[in-house]
Amino acid sequence: MNTKKLRRGNMPLSNITSTRIIFITPNLASSIRELDLMFHNPPPQIKHTMKANNGNHQVDKNSTAMASALLKIQMHMYDILARWNLLAEDLGIDRWVVHGGSAMGAKCFGGMNPWDDDIDMTVLDCKLLDYLWETGEQNVTKYYPNLDERSHSMDNWAALWDSRLIKVREHDMILSRGSRCCGWYKLMSMDLAFLWKPGDAIMGVELECISRGSSSREKNVMRASGWTKYLQGTKELVTLPFGSTTIKAMPPSLLNTYIRKRYGKQSPCQFPFSDGGDAEISALSDEINHTKTFQLDQQKAQMNFVLKNWYVPKFQREKWLKQKGDKNQLEYTKQLPNLDKIEIDNSISPNGCSWQSNSSSSSDAANIKVIGWNAERGTHWDKFYTMIQEKVELQKPMVILLNEMDVGMARSGNVHTVRQLAIQLGMNYAYGVEFLELTRGTQEEQEATKTQRDSLSLHGNAVLSKCVIGDGMILRDPLPAQYFSDRPERGINADGFEVRLGGRMGLFVRIFQHPSPLIPDLHNFRADKFDIPESLPDHFVVGNVHKVEENVNNRETLWNYFGFGAPAPNISIHEGNGVDLAASQHGVIVQGDFGPQFCSLGGLKKMNNYKIHQTFRVNCLPAGKVEILGPLSGDFFCSNMRASRAVEVTAPCDWSDAKKPLTMADHAIVSIEVASNKK
Repeated sequence: MNTKKLRRGNMPLSNITSTRIIFITPNLASSIRELDLMFHNPPPQIKHTMKANNGNHQVDKNSTAMASALLKIQMHMYDILARWNLLAEDLGIDRWVVHGGSAMGAKCFGGMNPWDDDIDMTVLDCKLLDYLWETGEQNVTKYYPNLDERSHSMDNWAALWDSRLIKVREHDMILSRGSRCCGWYKLMSMDLAFLWKPGDAIMGVELECISRGSSSREKNVMRASGWTKYLQGTKELVTLPFGSTTIKAMPPSLLNTYIRKRYGKQSPCQFPFSDGGDAEISALSDEINHTKTFQLDQQKAQMNFVLKNWYVPKFQREKWLKQKGDKNQLEYTKQLPNLDKIEIDNSISPNGCSWQSNSSSSSDAANIKVIGWNAERGTHWDKFYTMIQEKVELQKPMVILLNEMDVGMARSGNVHTVRQLAIQLGMNYAYGVEFLELTRGTQEEQEATKTQRDSLSLHGNAVLSKCVIGDGMILRDPLPAQYFSDRPERGINADGFEVRLGGRMGLFVRIFQHPSPLIPDLHNFRADKFDIPESLPDHFVVGNVHKVEENVNNRETLWNYFGFGAPAPNISIHEGNGVDLAASQHGVIVQGDFGPQFCSLGGLKKMNNYKIHQTFRVNCLPAGKVEILGPLSGDFFCSNMRASRAVEVTAPCDWSDAKKPLTMADHAIVSIEVASNKK
C-alpha cells in the first residue's frame, strides 16, 4: 500500500482506478413477498430465533412495513459490500471471507438471509485497516453536522465504538472500531448512517479480525471446522455473487462443515421452512457416471472464470451506451476483455461418458443423443431440466446445444444460467460470449427489471455434455452498426431497446469419452493450414451457431476446424460434402438458429424436414395445446452422420397452470440421435 495516498478528513484515501464493482437494487416486491411468507409460516422447533438480530436490533416480523424497511437496509448493505471490495483491492487485503449467518446466505440465497440486517466477514490481518482507522478523520460531525453521532459512535460501560471518516474512491464512509464488548470493525455508508433512529444499534458491515482476535462465538467453530487454518494459508478462496455484488467464501466442503458446527444444520437451505436437520438434498446425474452433485446455490453460482475473464465495470458499460450510434462498435468490441475465450468446466462429469449407451437403437455403433434449443435468455433453465427428465425424447442426452444463454442479466435472475443447468444435470459445459448487453434487453424486459441492474451483462452460446469437452473454437462475425444503433433497426435491435457489443458467433468443441493430456482446451487454429486432428483421442465434433453469415471466410474456417481438409476450389460455397479425414473423428453435428444454407456451407447436410419440423414462433395454449405462429422451420441440425433416430420437436411449454401455461421460449426444442461414421 502506498501510504502517501492516505489523507485525513475528506481528502482521497486512494487514487487507484482499477476495476470497480457494480451496484444493483434487488426486486423489492418479490423480496417483501418472500419475507412475508417466512414471517407468517415459521418452522417448528427452530434452533435460533428470528425475532432479533444480534440481540439488539429488534424487527417486528409480522409487519410488512418493517419487512420493507429491512429490505431497504439490505440494499445499503450490498452497496457497502461493493465499496468494501474496492477498499480491499486498494489496500491489498485479499484474505477475507464471509462468516456467520452471511455464510449461510451465500450458500442458500446468493445474498443476505432475508431476515438479516447485516453482513459478517472475517479478515485475516487487519493491520492495514488499523492504519486506515488511525489516519482517518476523527471529527465526523465537522463534515456532517446533521448526522447523529449515536449512529456511529458509542461510549458506555458495555461497549466503546470509536469512529473515523474515511474515503473509498469517491465515497465518504465511516469506519468504527469496537472495544470492551466487540473487538472488530464496522464499515458503513453515509446513507446508512442517516437511516439511524434512536434505539437502533450501530449498523454496518462487520469486519472481524483474526489478528485482533475473533469473537468468542466464531473463534472455536472456525478452528474446529478448519476455517482458520485455511484462511491463514494460500489456497484459493471462492468468489460468489452476493446480492448485487460479490463476496469471498470458503470452498464448499469447509463452508458446509462450518455451517453444520455453527448452527447444527445439515441442510441450512431448508431453513426457515424446516428446521434444517435432515441431510442435504442431492442427486445422481445418471446411472453410468455416478456423478454426485449437491444441489447448492453456492456451487451453482460460482463465477470465478467469468469475473476473471469477462467482467466489464458498470461505468464502462454506461459510457459505451452513451456512445451508441457513433459507428465505432468495432473499436469498442476490440476493447472487450477475452471476448473469444471459452469457459470450459469438466469438473462436473469428470470421468466422461460412454457413447454406446446413449442410443434408443440396438446398434453397437457409437451413438449420441443431441438436444438443441434457442432458450431465449435461459431464464427457465430449471423448467427445462424438468422437461428433460419427463419427456422420453429428451431423456439422457449426451449433448445439449443452447443459444441465447444469459450470464449476469437481471432479466434472467443475474445468475450463470448455463452453469445452473449443467450442475443440475451433472454435465460438463462450454460457454462463449456472443454479446455484451449494454441495456437490460427489450422494452418488456426493461420494464420488468426497472428496479434492478445487470451484474455482468453477458449473453452467449453453450455446449453441455456428459463427455469431456475440449479443443474449443469460436467463429465470430464482425458486429454491424445496426446492433449499436441509436434508433430502431428492423429485426435487429428490438425497436432500439437493445444495444450490443460483440458479434454473432458459433461455438464449436470436440467431445471425448475420457480425460486425456492430449486434449487441449482451445483449438490451435492456423489459417494457412487445414487441420487434420489425427493426434487427438476418439471424438465427435459438436457446435452451436447463432445467425453466422454464409461467406467464403467462414466456410474455410468451418472446413478447417471440422477436419475435412480444404474445400474444392472453383465451386459454390454451398457445394461439397465434408468427410472425416482423421481416424479418431466419428463425425460432426451442429445445431442452431441460422440461415437455411448454413449446413452446406460447412460441408454438412440438413437433418430437419421442412414440412414437419416447425419450431418458430411458439405459443403455448391452455389444455395442452400449442401453436406455431410462423409457421417457420428452423433450429436446424446439420451433420455428416446418419440419423439413428429422426429429429423430434418438443414444445417448450410448462402446463403446471393448465389455464395459464408458460411459454419458456419462442423457439421449440429439437432433438436427434446420430450414429458414428466409424465402424
